[in-house]
Amino acid sequence: MWLEGVDAYYIPSGDYHASEYFPEYFRTCSFLSGFTGEAAEMVVTNDGAWLWTDGRFFLQAEKELEGSGITLMKSGEEGVPTVIEFLKKDAEEYLASHSDEYYVGLDGKVVPMKFGKELLEELDEISSRIDRWDEELQCHVASADIKWEEDLAGRVWKDRPAFRTGSVRRLPLSSAGVSAADKLKDMRAAMKDAGADCLLLTDLMEIAWLLNLRGSDVLHTPVFCSFVLLEQDRIRIYLPDTAKKEDLPDPFEGACGYEIKDYEDIYEDVRGLPSGSALMLDPATANFALCSNIMKGVKVIEGLTPVAAAKVIKNGTEIACEKDAHIKDAAAVIKTIRWVKAAVREKNLRETDVSDRVKEERFAQEGCFDLSFETIAAYGPNGAIIHYTPQRGSDAELRPEGFLLLDSGGQYADGTTDITRTIALGHLSDQMIRDYTLVLKGHVAFSRFRVTPDMDGTEIDAESRKALREHGLDFNHGVSHGVGHVLAVHEGPSSVGRKKPAAVRMKPGMIMSNEPGVYRAGEYGVRIENMVLAKDAGDGSGDVITEPLTLVPYEREAIDVSLLTDDELAWINDYHERVLETVGPLLSGADRDFLEKAAAPIVRE
Repeated sequence: MWLEGVDAYYIPSGDYHASEYFPEYFRTCSFLSGFTGEAAEMVVTNDGAWLWTDGRFFLQAEKELEGSGITLMKSGEEGVPTVIEFLKKDAEEYLASHSDEYYVGLDGKVVPMKFGKELLEELDEISSRIDRWDEELQCHVASADIKWEEDLAGRVWKDRPAFRTGSVRRLPLSSAGVSAADKLKDMRAAMKDAGADCLLLTDLMEIAWLLNLRGSDVLHTPVFCSFVLLEQDRIRIYLPDTAKKEDLPDPFEGACGYEIKDYEDIYEDVRGLPSGSALMLDPATANFALCSNIMKGVKVIEGLTPVAAAKVIKNGTEIACEKDAHIKDAAAVIKTIRWVKAAVREKNLRETDVSDRVKEERFAQEGCFDLSFETIAAYGPNGAIIHYTPQRGSDAELRPEGFLLLDSGGQYADGTTDITRTIALGHLSDQMIRDYTLVLKGHVAFSRFRVTPDMDGTEIDAESRKALREHGLDFNHGVSHGVGHVLAVHEGPSSVGRKKPAAVRMKPGMIMSNEPGVYRAGEYGVRIENMVLAKDAGDGSGDVITEPLTLVPYEREAIDVSLLTDDELAWINDYHERVLETVGPLLSGADRDFLEKAAAPIVRE
């Protein structure tokens, strides 16, 4: 790195759009470290290397980084600095002993503007505090800055996968509910209200939603690599050279013309925005290199885009379609659960057999064209690794005892699903039954919670953890995330805050997850997850309640009824009755018999 003139080099996980999921071309952290989780950031200096990840991946990272010499930084844990805090301290220590300049290197195209701006502010603060005039050299020394135009990590990745893109297809109005032309009209009105002449869209989900188009550039997420510049009288769509532009349908059906431009032209066109104009963008998804091209005379309006705000509130058609998709998905999961409970007693099964089976059952359902993420089929100790993915050849063998944690989802023409069920394969210990019941209590607490207008999201999170915390247990991930419509299984900015208020509070029309859990390292994991629809309470209070979209029975063999209140038990029985009435007609034979037993009323002895 000394040859490149940088003292520390920063590598995030993400593409040119700050996506959570992205093509293999951008998996630089995995290449350098061997860590395969989605969420990672790295810093490399001449003294060592450090990798940051969140609580979902702690156990996985410890295992995969072992022997690498890379230090694991557990984000959010007490005493663990953020990447920016780490770099600031490193710069301060370096400049305290050197009359020199300190540079952080990074690839500005994969670093969001928000991060780059915060890092620059911290380095500028160091420079203003430490910088001094050197009489002998007749210049300022001891300053800190960034160099953002070199992809050093990419230069050492000799067999890097190609950056390939595919075709783009239209999402029919029968699934989208609102035409692209009408969405554009609404966005232009929002731009006018905000005083913006131009809207820069960099988030791939926002672009796909706005244009009612879907693609296949990202595994399990039907989006296409692109940028958009929207003005009152035109729209420019930027696509890579490898994109099959001839397949691009007219998303506006003649209502508004558009211009297709090369992917890299976005940088020059942003630079060409006239002085005095106002540009709206989201600094969390617009990359640093792109924003560095904005000329000083252009006013930048930062924040969530009006597309992001509109996308998370599903319209009536999207909601109806999502309900249909979840019913079909429930049938696939119920069939899988019945199969694995029977097969584990008859033959040797491995985790990948389960992930293969649930995929097969999903693809047998009408309209299912992909998974929504890599299936988590985790038996025994693997269940404690929150985002574990089984690999053929190293996956665990199942036995007719203990827990199998199955977290999976599908992409349908009419919706995106995500469900977790913890399955009893045979004998369970008293501790397992207690843990499962406590997680279920948290799950039911979320389901019965009323979110009042003055709440910021942390309240429903706390209620979901209450039963576990009363027994000295907790879980190191959020209890809820948003889900897109035929889009990403993790959709921002909707979420339920764990340690801070949510960026966007729960509102009617949002589709969210409800997924408390507990994880005992080296033993097992328990997680129960439903997708839910946020709805107005309907009593004039303005409160928000939730309706389950996921319709799969809970594991009655793992429930200690003595730990449930009468209200909790009544909610579970009502839910099971709805599952049987709604999904039962899609099942027959042994599958129907299994559901009838699994959804039968639970009574106290």
